Amino acid sequence: MNAVEKFRQLAAEPRFQGWPLVGVPVVFAGLPYFGAALKERRETPNGVEEYFPLQRTFYWMVTFGITVDGLVPTLCQWKMGVNGPSWELPPGGVGKFEHEPTSEELMARTQEIYLRETGFGGGEWAYLGYTLIETGKFRGPTPQSRGLKAHMSMATGLESVQAARAPLANEIMETLLVPLGEFRRVLESGLFTEISAALCARAALEKLGLLRWAE
Repeated sequence: MNAVEKFRQLAAEPRFQGWPLVGVPVVFAGLPYFGAALKERRETPNGVEEYFPLQRTFYWMVTFGITVDGLVPTLCQWKMGVNGPSWELPPGGVGKFEHEPTSEELMARTQEIYLRETGFGGGEWAYLGYTLIETGKFRGPTPQSRGLKAHMSMATGLESVQAARAPLANEIMETLLVPLGEFRRVLESGLFTEISAALCARAALEKLGLLRWAE
């Protein structure tokens, strides 16, 4: 049995479904522009304990895009969490949906915001999967969500439509175009550290055959 099979076997055990809920999750505190802190009560062998997961109601997707000139649009953006500049892939937050979006709806929203933030659009887009953000605390758009998913995608053949670029008024950001051949150096710089952006870039470079596992 390999490591993947062993993990699947462990994950299927009832104990890894968590302690049983007592009642239903309730909103403990609202968090403007983010979501809410939930309060859950769970039955444990040591009695009922309270847990406080953080619900993020916005969806998230980053895109490793490549223009027709072989450039990768990245963002230098002030981010509140680091209280300073962060080097990332656009777009990031893609807002709320009134229902669970289909993959097509999520991609369409991502393309719309990507164009607005960078001024690049069109091309061919592909979904690269997702990663989960800080599994100890964060939860997705509903109390029943299985973690906060950071979706990742790749786009090729992007064309400049700079007239469409219209970042939100209070966003401090600049588009930094990186030659595709330099991106491995970007990853090794220690400056490109936002987790979904870094993983998305690695996945895209592997797909392109520009980054390989050492034998």
